[in-house]
Amino acid sequence: DFRPIFLVGCMYKIVAKILEKRLQKVLHEVIDYRQNAFLGGRNLLRSEMITNEVDDEAKQKKKRCLV
Repeated sequence: DFRPIFLVGCMYKIVAKILEKRLQKVLHEVIDYRQNAFLGGRNLLRSEMITNEVDDEAKQKKKRCLV
């Protein structure tokens, strides 16, 4: 089953878009409102970066923290 390379990426994009539209309808029921990594307009890596910054600052000041 051979097909041009550009069609492989196209199929992926189509399937991803379909899944995205279906998931948008149910995600608010699955994800708790306190999970800020899944807020609209935010990136998962942003939350991780903030957590790392808090951890680094606590280590520099030699204070304990719970993240």
